[in-house]
Formats: sequence, structure tokens, C-alpha cells
Amino acid sequence: MQKLLPSLFTLLCLFSCVAIPVKDESHVNRCELSTDMKTLKIVDVAKETNSYYSVWDYVLSPILVPTTAIISGTYVLVNNTYHLGEEQIKCGNGKI
Repeated sequence: MQKLLPSLFTLLCLFSCVAIPVKDESHVNRCELSTDMKTLKIVDVAKETNSYYSVWDYVLSPILVPTTAIISGTYVLVNNTYHLGEEQIKCGNGKI
């Protein structure tokens, strides 16, 4: 059973929609920073890989999309918080 779960998870990731963090192209930095603003993007993995949907994809998609959105959303939240802090310190007058 323990060997089946990682394989099942990998299969689900290959044939479902997932939320991934991407660089926010609309955000313009005021000065030179080491980080970029991120946003979430929903990607249809089956469409991107020229695959087709199976019955499992329709059943598990309501679970997988929110799960990846929570995990990726947490990453985006932490990254953007760090970015805004860095922007405030490096580009602003240093006051938080």
C-alpha cells in the first residue's frame, strides 16, 4: 500500500488540473530586487501533455485542484510577503 500511494499521486498529477505559482508579469519593480511577485495559475496538465482525461481525473479533480492551490498558495503568500518586505527596505525609506 505504501508503494501504491506515491505512484497514484504521480499519476494524478500527470492527468489533472493543478495550481502552480508563476511570475507576475504585470508587477513592475521600483528598484533591483532578488525576488519576483508570484501569482497562481491553473494548468490543465492533460492538455499541456496532449493526454486525455480518465474517469479518475474527473473524480479526483475536485480534491487535487484545492490541494495544489493550498500548497502553491502558501508558497505564493510567503514569497510575496518576503518580496514586499524586501521592496519596502531596499526601495523605500527603510521604514516598515
